[in-house]
Amino acid sequence: MTTIRTTCPSCGEVDMGPEAILLSVRERGSEGTYRFECPLCSGPVEKEADRKIVALLVSAGVSVAAGETEVEPLPATEPEEHAGGPELTLDDLIQFHYQLEDDRYLERFLAER
Repeated sequence: MTTIRTTCPSCGEVDMGPEAILLSVRERGSEGTYRFECPLCSGPVEKEADRKIVALLVSAGVSVAAGETEVEPLPATEPEEHAGGPELTLDDLIQFHYQLEDDRYLERFLAER
């Protein structure tokens, strides 16, 4: 099962399954917000989700809320500055998704730290 780690303003880092998160995206589907109830304090939390967060949440199994799509134009933005290294591709994201589900890979990765 996939576990998603995020933060609660009161409790700090919390882990939960994809079914505990409600994702709403704007019209073009690249940005939005996600909401959840903190598993520790039961407080409601809502956070902005840029295109990377939306992609990661969807790849982790979070469903986009039906009927929750906001219809508002996205502001025009300049391309983001890139700090260096290769661009993250869809193939990279898919590979990362499968690596997160592989317990042996995670054990090896954490052992190297």
